[in-house]
Amino acid sequence: MTPLLRAALAAFVLLSAGSARAAAPGERLEKVVILSRHGVRAAMSSPERLEEASARPWPRFSVPPGHLTARGEALASLMGGYFHDHYVAEGLLERRGDCGAASYWANVTQRTIATAQAVGRTLSPGCAVAVGTVGEGRVDPMFEPVKAGVVVADPALARAAVAGRAGGDLAAWSASHRDAIERLDALLMQCPAGPCPPSPGKRRIFDAKPGFAEDEELVSLSGPEAFASGVTESLLMAWADGQDFAGQGWRGFDEDALTRVFALHQAEFDLRLRTPYVAKTLGGPLARRILATLEPEGSDGMIGPAGARIVFVAGHDGTLAVLGGLLRLEWALPGYQPNQIGPGGALVFERWRRADGVRVIRARFTGQSLRQLREAAPLTQATPPLSAPVFIPGCSTATPAFDCPLDRFEAVVSQALAS
Repeated sequence: MTPLLRAALAAFVLLSAGSARAAAPGERLEKVVILSRHGVRAAMSSPERLEEASARPWPRFSVPPGHLTARGEALASLMGGYFHDHYVAEGLLERRGDCGAASYWANVTQRTIATAQAVGRTLSPGCAVAVGTVGEGRVDPMFEPVKAGVVVADPALARAAVAGRAGGDLAAWSASHRDAIERLDALLMQCPAGPCPPSPGKRRIFDAKPGFAEDEELVSLSGPEAFASGVTESLLMAWADGQDFAGQGWRGFDEDALTRVFALHQAEFDLRLRTPYVAKTLGGPLARRILATLEPEGSDGMIGPAGARIVFVAGHDGTLAVLGGLLRLEWALPGYQPNQIGPGGALVFERWRRADGVRVIRARFTGQSLRQLREAAPLTQATPPLSAPVFIPGCSTATPAFDCPLDRFEAVVSQALAS
């Protein structure tokens, strides 16, 4: 996609998102659940380990591996401020002092808790923000149900389900991504086109053998796609953190290159996490709790207090991926691969009461563009983050925001959990 076409598409999405925000006469927004990925973090691997996979040095982060960076905190605060202004405009929030209106929950990692805190400072200005967690050293069943012991999984069935989607041949499935593998090899090894010449002492994407790997949660893959997933996430985080790749001698690394190399990451994520058996096993408890939270009177398992009008949940990209796979949700934002979840990206579920009295769920996916991330661009109602409505299969109707009647949403979630 050319830069001009990408800019035009981004403008279209922004305009579309802006027009969808205008409430119809007589309708009222009642409740919002924001399921967000954490913000920009340091790479999970050390620079020395990453440099084994590239011809050029890697930027250094100023925080420990996996921790939210200072830029990540600032970017999360920008999203919180945008959500605040947006929901003030929708009549859901008071401009200041509406301290009981929003509730915050996070998985027990530094980056998720710090993300929720940063969002809360601007989404709930002037309020003391308390972020709920299950506690340090414990496992939250909403995020890791198998590890927490609330779901009994069958790892053999999970592997069979994943293998079945790959035609029973992970090597052939991986071979279909040859062009993307060569493209990433060229970027990492800094040659004009992959496969690049041999480079002694380097870990190469071509050396990774397709197959299954051991995983403490349910199922894990090995091979070029899994190799690419970790490396390209580290590239994205460093890019969004404003790191200087050109100063480290990297050539040909820009927004377009970053978008293209993420095809392998998304292929791995789709196969590993959106496969129906895996998505149901890992995403079922989360789906139940989101449904309970969106019920008009609340119900057992709801997240946060009943009086909260906005519930912000900070998780991980896998959190959103399994929920998307479970409910068959698809989204696309300019500059990203389909269903990609950038730092701070969020699935937003809104419960509206229409003028006809029908309660509906309107879902959308939102997140900062690659440029907004890298430039830490201010977010306003005139210059919002990217946003696109999400169609809920079996529920959404042919309306601009894909209205999903609440009773049908309940049925869709129940059916997905029962199947």
